[in-house]
Order: sequence, then C-alpha cells, then structure tokens
Amino acid sequence: MTKNNSTSRSIAFVLVISFVLLPTFSFALVNEEGVDKFRKSVSSILANTCLRKNNYGVNIYSLDRGETLYEIRSKRLFIPASNAKILTTAVALKYLGSNYRFATRFYTDGILENETLKGNLYIKGSGDPKLVTEQLWLMVNELRNLPIKRIEGNIIADDSFFDDQKRIKTWIKNPGAQAYEAPLGALSFNFNTVKVYVSPGGEVGDQAGIVIEPENGYIKLENSAQTLRPGKRRRLIVNRVDKGDHDLITVSGGINIGQPRAQYFLNITNPTQYALNVFKSYIELSEITFGGQLQQGKVSDGAVELYMHEGEPLALALRGLNKFSNNFVAEQILKTIGGEHLGVPGSTQKGLRVFEKYLKKLGYELGQYSIHDGSGLSRQNRLSPKIIVDILRDVKDDLSVYPEFVTALGIMGVDGNVKNRMRKVASSNKARVKTGTLNFVSALSGFFQSKEGELFAFSILMNDLKCSNRRAKKIQDQIIQKGLNFQRIPAGSVLTDDKEKRSSAP
Repeated sequence: MTKNNSTSRSIAFVLVISFVLLPTFSFALVNEEGVDKFRKSVSSILANTCLRKNNYGVNIYSLDRGETLYEIRSKRLFIPASNAKILTTAVALKYLGSNYRFATRFYTDGILENETLKGNLYIKGSGDPKLVTEQLWLMVNELRNLPIKRIEGNIIADDSFFDDQKRIKTWIKNPGAQAYEAPLGALSFNFNTVKVYVSPGGEVGDQAGIVIEPENGYIKLENSAQTLRPGKRRRLIVNRVDKGDHDLITVSGGINIGQPRAQYFLNITNPTQYALNVFKSYIELSEITFGGQLQQGKVSDGAVELYMHEGEPLALALRGLNKFSNNFVAEQILKTIGGEHLGVPGSTQKGLRVFEKYLKKLGYELGQYSIHDGSGLSRQNRLSPKIIVDILRDVKDDLSVYPEFVTALGIMGVDGNVKNRMRKVASSNKARVKTGTLNFVSALSGFFQSKEGELFAFSILMNDLKCSNRRAKKIQDQIIQKGLNFQRIPAGSVLTDDKEKRSSAP
C-alpha cells in the first residue's frame, strides 16, 4: 500500500465517522435545548412572591426515560396536606387489592319462623366507608325478602372491627361540626354526616323551613331561624351539638324571603348510634315491625349469619377518596388496612405500621418522613416531593395497581375538585392529579403526558404560602401546562438522523 493511498483512506474514514456522528450530536444539542428551556420556564414560574419564603419543593420525573427533568428542594420534607392520600391509595391497592369489599353482616341468636325473627338481630360493620343511603336500602330489602316481617328482639350493633378511637390524635383538639372532620367507626353511615336544608317561609316573619336528611331518631332539631324581608341581613347559623344520647341540630338567624334553599353538611358525634337509628327508620318504612331496643354490643357466641352485604369494590371507593379528597374514606381505609394485616381491632396505628412497611420497601426508614393519618389532615405529616414521586414510580411499575390508581385521580379540567382548573387548556385531560390544601399549604402531585407522549410523575409541595391558595394553584397549573407542552425537540428543528426521518415518515 502506498503512502498516498493510506492517507486517502484515513481522510475518508474520518469523514464517514464525522457524518455518522453529526446527526446524533445535533439531536443531543436540540434535546438539551428543549430541557433547558423547560427548566428555565419552571424556575421563572416559581419566582413568584407567593413563594418568597422558598418553602416549597418540586420533583418532575420522566417515567419513560428514568431520569429527573426538574427538581428543587425535592428531598426536603413538607406538610403534604391531602397529597398524603397518594400513599394511602397505593398501600390500599397493594395490601387490600382493588376488588376488596367491605362486608356488613347480619346475625341472629334466635330463629326465623313464620316471617318473624324470634331473637335479636345483630349488625356487624367492617368499616365500609361507602355505606350510604342506597346501600342501606338494599340491606333492608334483603332482610325483608328472607322474609322478615317482624323482629321480636333487639337490634344490636357490633362495631368491634375498629378500636374505639373516633378521631386522629394529631388533629385539632376541639373540632367543630364540619363534615370534613367526621368521626370514624366500623359501622358508619353516609360518611357520618347529615344534610340540613333551610328554606324561607311563606311570609316575612315566618319560621324558616328545615329538612334534615336522613330523618331519624338520633337527630333532634331546635329551630329559631326566621324569614326576613328582602335586603335585611341576619346571619344564618346551622350547628350540631352533642347531647350524649343524641345530636341536636340548632338553626338560628334568618333567611331572606325568595332566597333559594340553603344546604349544610354537618358531622355527627356517635357513628354507631346514628347508623342504628337510620336503620330503624328504614325497616319501619319497609313495614318490618320492631318494638325492641337499639343497643351496642358484640355478636353473641352461637349466633348464626342471616345475610352478608358486600359493599362496592375498593377501586370505586378510591375514586371518591381522591377525586373529591374525602378525609373520612381515607381514615376508614387506613384502619381497615391495619385490621386486615395486623389483626382486629383495626386502628390508625396499625394502619400506619403497614405504611412503614411499604415505605421501607421503597428505601425509606422512619425519621426520613412523618405520617400520622391517612387523609393528610394532620399538620404533623411530613413527606418530600421525591418520596411522593417514588411512590408514583412504584405504582406505575405494578400493573395490578396502576390502572385503578390512575383512574382514581382527578382529571384536570374534567372532574372532581380539579374540574374547573385548566379548563381552557386543550390537553388538560392528560394530567391526572391529587390536590392538597390546608391553611398556607397547597400541593399537587400525579402524572402528566407531554406533547411528545412522554409520561411524567411529579410532585409540587408548597408550605408557608404568602398568598391565597387560589394563587398557589395557578402557579401549579402553569407548571403542569408547561409540562403538557414540553418538547425535547422544539418545533421547527431540522434533524437528519435516521430516527428523526422514521418518526416523520407518513
């Protein structure tokens, strides 16, 4: 081989390598340009006076590429508010299963003869968080069809599947009658709340009209509210007072004539007594004769099962939990997890021990986080954006969990408590999220898909807000909108590598 031939071949080899590498190099530069543009945009959004105390953290992670797109203070611990329900949902699906059903069982220590139950009727709850009006009617109808037309004994409620702690110790000490702070119980009805309707009377000066739903013997009413002339102001106050053996609904103040009917949701004090009294009213409406007493106790030894009612699958209960951030459902599920895995009675502490077991599998030890409830209502809870994203990553990798998990999340601009967020953004339904709100706390975590189809898990936790939660939510929405529009390859970029040619081919 001559020297000239050798030199020519060397030059040709270098040129070939250069042309082979050039498109890939260009692709990398353009890709980095898209990422850098996104990061600068998010940082600019976060430079808001609302967050001037810098007490916030963000983690945005590409599930398709296995890399972090954006993070700031992502390992710092923050109050997660209702983003704690992401942990509750993941553990519930993994440890109970999506088709887990809460059972309510009916027993008797007597005999059923000639349509008469000669003995006591026992109702044993198992913590069903969705035992609502329709479900209770189904139960009563099934008993009537056994057939039972008369009960000669007592009706006894067994709520021993849970411990006797009706509230979480780290919640505020003196709760009001707000529906979101409803007590817990193994036998509960309608989220342990009542609905109170207030209507103006026919004429000025008339007493306001009150309807309590459901009407039952446990709830009493004291009504001093009056109908006011148009324009006159007198605050309408609806409250619930614990009277020991019953709850008293007090309605005072006034409502203007011609004003639409107002409605209020209030929690009740004693879940078991409430459920018993509603059950009694329902069997009477179903023409089942009952003249005994309502009692609390355990199913007696030797009692036989008459009927078992299965509630809706856990996967459906989780939709209400996350789309509408129902605290009661979260805490009932937490106690159920504890009871099923660590033995009866189910308790908050037992449920939290299962949480610890799950987080340990993700690589987190006690001291790296702090969880005191299943709903996020406790201000002592602490999670980091990275922990939440790691939970979302784990869920995404488990096909037995992921479909039900993501279905339970709110769809931006479509449903739940994010129905009115990002409604004018065409691709908002590609963001599935869980919100979190407390005083001076706002959070948003979940999944979104970018314009190029890349799937991301994200968590945004904001504490010590120096603005309204409404403004904080707008900041979160702006970040998610940037994510939905994110392109690693900006529009108009011309790439010459084979991959780009294939992706643009018809």
